Amino acid sequence: MKQLKVLIMVSDATIRGHSVTTMLQAGIAAEGCGTPLELFNQLSADRFDAVVLDICELGEIGYALLSRLRASPALGIVVIGATLGVESRLRCLQSGADICLPDPLDCRELACVLLALARRLPGRAARVAEEPEIAPEGAGRWELRDQSWTLVSPAGIAISLSANERLVVRTLLDVTGRAVGRAELNQQLETDSNTGRTGGARSIDVIVSRLRRKAELAGVILPIRTVYGSGYLFADR
Repeated sequence: MKQLKVLIMVSDATIRGHSVTTMLQAGIAAEGCGTPLELFNQLSADRFDAVVLDICELGEIGYALLSRLRASPALGIVVIGATLGVESRLRCLQSGADICLPDPLDCRELACVLLALARRLPGRAARVAEEPEIAPEGAGRWELRDQSWTLVSPAGIAISLSANERLVVRTLLDVTGRAVGRAELNQQLETDSNTGRTGGARSIDVIVSRLRRKAELAGVILPIRTVYGSGYLFADR
């Protein structure tokens, strides 16, 4: 499964920026826009798996927008907004939305909803069928796929990774069964051109905690063990 790609349309730049940042931290490739015109311009220029829309300020135009987007059955549609009462949510669903999330919105919930929705999108399933993966030697173990952006459990459950999570998991998997110290992991993050500098050992702990939480939400236990006085190890093998 390739990295999930999402377009977020929210008129408020601060909320939009926070939402995009949270999605990126969850391993979801996210971009933002502020108006329906920008939305369609970006949809025509690039391929997205899902859109997140705040249509509360659009009135009837918002429902028409949902109907137009629904013309693409492979596109996931999530509606958010501060004024989404029951009647508004029902009408959004009738107009083409897959899911409605009223305020107060927790962006972590939005990320989980998008990842769950992605597993059921017909377009995503078709692309997976078009791009079959060759089972590597040692299949049945935890492994990284999609240029290391996805961690897959022995049962086939996929967990999307952020840039920092990707690097930590890759480092631990390279030496499965051997503990890697926090200082070494932090040095890997600092020298990786895609992640930039981090805040030290505490940042490593936060990254591992987030990884474990993602795995729990996906219904699996991540075999990253804490080695007290040393660091972490991946106990898959």
